Amino acid sequence: MNKTGIFYGPKGGNTENVAKKIHEHMPSAALMSVPEAGINEMLQYDNLILGIATIGKETWNQEVKKSGWDLVMPHIDKADFTGKKVAIFGLGDSVAYDLHFVDAIGILGRKLRDRGAELVGFTNTKDYSFRESQAIEGEYFMGLPIDEEFEEEKTDERIDQWVKDLTKKMS
Repeated sequence: MNKTGIFYGPKGGNTENVAKKIHEHMPSAALMSVPEAGINEMLQYDNLILGIATIGKETWNQEVKKSGWDLVMPHIDKADFTGKKVAIFGLGDSVAYDLHFVDAIGILGRKLRDRGAELVGFTNTKDYSFRESQAIEGEYFMGLPIDEEFEEEKTDERIDQWVKDLTKKMS
């Protein structure tokens, strides 16, 4: 039986809340925050569900207090994700950051694919309003975008459908 781990960062706030909602649908999956659980812990699972928040582009490369994914990302470059199925959900703001909506899904997704991961859980862009995103391939996001600021009423339905699709792909 395939082991599934749900890893999210940052701890606290909307990303953690969405991770917990996903975990309610998949109670047998492990639930951990990053960087408390790092790459070595992730690699113990066959299936990974990763949650990440996109911050404004103006803060991506600044020297800010590091926590969560920014501490884990450098270690991804040295890890081998071959044979791992990875689904990513990302938190974003489609109004204030409509030019960078859930960019982190694409940044993390491409990095993991380069390290051998098989990405699953793509979501059609048609139900979203934004201008640009690095998370898009064709007509699909490379994961599940969640906008708790302006589309909170859609979150539960989006999670329900996404988890149903993941369950088939990760079995």
